[in-house]
Amino acid sequence: MKIAIVTPTYNEAGNIERLIKEISAVCKKIEDVSFTLFVADDNSPDGTANIAKTAGIKYKSKNFLVRILSRKKKDGIGKAYINAFNIILKEDFDYVIQIDADLSHNPKYINDFVPLAKKGKDFVATSRYMKGGGITNWGLHRRILSRGGNIYTRAFLGSTITDYTNGLNMFSTKLLRQLNTNGIDSGGYGFFIELKYRAIHLAKNFSQFPIMLVDRENGKSKIPKNTIFINLLLVPRLRFRKL
Repeated sequence: MKIAIVTPTYNEAGNIERLIKEISAVCKKIEDVSFTLFVADDNSPDGTANIAKTAGIKYKSKNFLVRILSRKKKDGIGKAYINAFNIILKEDFDYVIQIDADLSHNPKYINDFVPLAKKGKDFVATSRYMKGGGITNWGLHRRILSRGGNIYTRAFLGSTITDYTNGLNMFSTKLLRQLNTNGIDSGGYGFFIELKYRAIHLAKNFSQFPIMLVDRENGKSKIPKNTIFINLLLVPRLRFRKL
């Protein structure tokens, strides 16, 4: 089995080597799966791509390697993912895992994705809002916005997915080919909402499991502050749009 892991980056120099080191350590223990980490960098001025390239050489193993996907300018997390998906789907990968570069997603959860892939799951989401999940180091205001936004989204789009805005997910490449991700123009959290909404309607074997999310220690969030309000308009449009 071949699994691609994608992490979009912009000014993540303080996090990227540690992320690569931790992902490599997890992957080396899963010897019967081949992993490639795609670092999708938007020309970070802090040298993220160069750090990732060096770390990729340092932590390369028999079943783990790092590839850098460089774009000329910052164009949002959604476009970064779509560009990476287009490259991955031209190759012979079986699954794609999304993971944030800021270390808010613990790479240990790769251990939970792999058995589900082996069982034939075509879409696996993770959730902060199911039993066993949660968030650490977030302020009350941010917690209210996130939980309230997910309650609102589930009211329109269905409650099968318990966390529409979390960015740690896995898709089979077969499913991704059906999703027409090039047609997704939503940005920020809206990208995850639309991607998951499309996926849940086409997936034949869906699963989700709880995670604990930890706030970033280094750097600043790249998601625009107004994205939650933009999504208030996006969600009803998705509900009544023909897929």
